[in-house]
Amino acid sequence: MMTSNTYLTLAPVLFPILTGFALFSRPIFEDRHIYVGVMTFFTAIITFLAAFITHDELITLWRVTETLSIAFRFDYPARAFACLVAFIWPLVTLYAFEYLRRRPPVDRFYCFFLSTFGILIGVACAANLLTLYLFYELMTFMTLPLVMHSQQREAIRATISYLLYSLTGAALALGGFFFFQVYGISMDFTPGGVLDMARITAEHNEGMILTVTFLTLIGFGAKAGLVPLHAWLPTAHPVAPTPASAVLSGLITKAGVIAMFRVVYYVVGADFLRGTWVQAAIICMALLTILTGSMMAYSEKHLKKRIAWSSVSNVSYVVFAMMLLNADGIQGAVLQIAAHAMAKSCLFLSAGVVIYFTLEGANYHYADQLRGVGKELPITMTCFALASVSLIGLPVTGGFTAKWYIAYGALGLGTLGTVGIIVLMVSALLTAGYLLPIVTDAFFPGDDYDYSSLVPFKLPLNMKIALLLLSAGAVVCGVLAGYIVEFVGSKIIPVLL
Repeated sequence: MMTSNTYLTLAPVLFPILTGFALFSRPIFEDRHIYVGVMTFFTAIITFLAAFITHDELITLWRVTETLSIAFRFDYPARAFACLVAFIWPLVTLYAFEYLRRRPPVDRFYCFFLSTFGILIGVACAANLLTLYLFYELMTFMTLPLVMHSQQREAIRATISYLLYSLTGAALALGGFFFFQVYGISMDFTPGGVLDMARITAEHNEGMILTVTFLTLIGFGAKAGLVPLHAWLPTAHPVAPTPASAVLSGLITKAGVIAMFRVVYYVVGADFLRGTWVQAAIICMALLTILTGSMMAYSEKHLKKRIAWSSVSNVSYVVFAMMLLNADGIQGAVLQIAAHAMAKSCLFLSAGVVIYFTLEGANYHYADQLRGVGKELPITMTCFALASVSLIGLPVTGGFTAKWYIAYGALGLGTLGTVGIIVLMVSALLTAGYLLPIVTDAFFPGDDYDYSSLVPFKLPLNMKIALLLLSAGAVVCGVLAGYIVEFVGSKIIPVLL
């Protein structure tokens, strides 16, 4: 029976997908920006309504078999991530209206960009592994045109790389799906896991299930940039339009984390994994990714590649925190998801403003080209600075609070946890080393700088709004961390641990 909550649950998923592909036909409005803006902000509104009004109902869209279905549910993790997406996506869309004026074709971009919005909400509120896998795969194919937007040779090459890595990860995850279907009591996500432990124990298949779980996590980790399936990220970001880079890094990488989170806590169960070689192996891979991404970002001169390598590092903070399998780790993971999504989206959009106004004619955009740009674009570089200090983890910001909880959770893990804390500290120092020099050179170019060559630019209002709100969000995540921690501690952790 269809109820108002049924429509409200399905609307944030289906509405942007349908309205996105409607752009291939004659537009409802003559100005596509009006159409895209209205549809995007309406989707955000109904997403917030669904998150606050629906009551964890299971909504089945299509039943494939008696045990398999396409179904959605706004449980508490889904609400949290969907609201984050609904806040950031309209801001990036607002920014894109100005940025894409010089980078056609806009119709195709907005079609896939708007559709991806709905697919990402679908990943968030998927109620079972089949639905999650379906939308995870759809997200790959919807984002391919975003990476390939310019249709230049580098963009096509990066798109092929992105596709190959994504398909490899999806193939590993698909193998896990079949095993979990056989050894699961149900396919619906259930706190604590769905495995039939009596059957697994009787057949002595614990080792096989651990191996399958490990491969599944590696597969979903491809979207999160987890080593060894991480190389697509620094390849795809530099060639994609800046709005696409912002959501790829800030939100779409989190889809991989959300999928891993569902497998760990809602399919396999934390109790089954705690103390196993799978927990240790994924933690080691996360720490290796954190260190690798930070070192590569530190040595990279290309601006967008540097920020992309930073994403490789920062997203694995979440993986590390999640695999601690304790309350502090989960709280740190949620804080890091929110703070990193805000900060990294802001960094990419800030870089896009600089490229848009000062480096548009250059084929390459390097960090050492930004000397004095803070005098030309003070608001942009101030927002860049705020996002940077959050990523570094300076006090008051969201990044600091997230790292605090992650480190506190790691203390209970023994030697591996201690190594993790050391890696986090080294990564924070490297992050300061590759972000702060950009800020200092931008605002303090030195006495030998030719100030007469300054050309102040008037930042368009839509770009300004996006940057200010995202940079503020990176700080507010720290200021309001107590409320986030209370929400996670009262609504999510009690049912998982």
